[in-house]
Amino acid sequence: MLELRDRIAAIDRALQEVQEVEISRPGTPVRHSLDHRFDKTDPDVDAAPAPTPSQEKTNPFESLSSSGNEKKRFYDSVAAAYGLGILDEDEFVEYVVYDAFITNLRICPVNLTDEGHFYYVEHRSFLPHVPGVILRRGTDKHGKSLGVAHIPLTGANTFGVGDFEARPQDMVWEKMANKGFWTHMKYEFVHELPGGETKAFHWIRTRNNIIDDQGDLVLVEDEKEQLVLAEYLGKGLLKWKKRGRLRIRDMPGFGEKWELVVLLTWASVVELSRRRARMRRYSPTHLIGT
Repeated sequence: MLELRDRIAAIDRALQEVQEVEISRPGTPVRHSLDHRFDKTDPDVDAAPAPTPSQEKTNPFESLSSSGNEKKRFYDSVAAAYGLGILDEDEFVEYVVYDAFITNLRICPVNLTDEGHFYYVEHRSFLPHVPGVILRRGTDKHGKSLGVAHIPLTGANTFGVGDFEARPQDMVWEKMANKGFWTHMKYEFVHELPGGETKAFHWIRTRNNIIDDQGDLVLVEDEKEQLVLAEYLGKGLLKWKKRGRLRIRDMPGFGEKWELVVLLTWASVVELSRRRARMRRYSPTHLIGT
């Protein structure tokens, strides 16, 4: 063991020769300082190899800069679980939905030169023997009737394509019903295709928009949920005159009336949701704050 005077002499020599000496006993571990910059690395230990490109961590700023060029996913929650979402936009006709008079809607194609695809939807609430939804050609309520839907307080909801005002006897009625379990998440309707085949289709709510009376919707065929036939994306809280966006897949095998069927059933689901929202808003329990 080094005596105190020997330690003092060693320190004195080190200061004079401007070099470091190890004054601790041999075999004792090297003491690490609180500041890692003063720790010495054993020269017998090899340096760590440089990381390969696959092992390097990604730069978080690169992901931020590239995220602006990527397409946003339209769906979350339920839609992600079902695997829904439109990825092949070229096969769809896109419309912008605007709020019209009170509860009516105006449906305009994104391509404004497409004059044959302007529609107007009249919504009428709780009038006996009067259709709850009237689909018209054009941009106002004076256009030709293309189809109607009856949405009674009780009983089945029905819809039909045709001029209800001029030739009501020629209407062929089809049914639409709620298929959700304790909710209004899914509506089913059965439609007969031109070849005589009857198929069932579902309007599925994929997301509830904040402070809105209607959430996002997708239309799929029964047991073929991987193929989206139509989608509606609402504006939610940020809407003003523009209510949302509607896309309908081009399906030549479904006949010329298919687009009108999609519009009628979609407008019926929207009106049913808005009626429920109005009932919640003006119900006695809401007024008394319970």
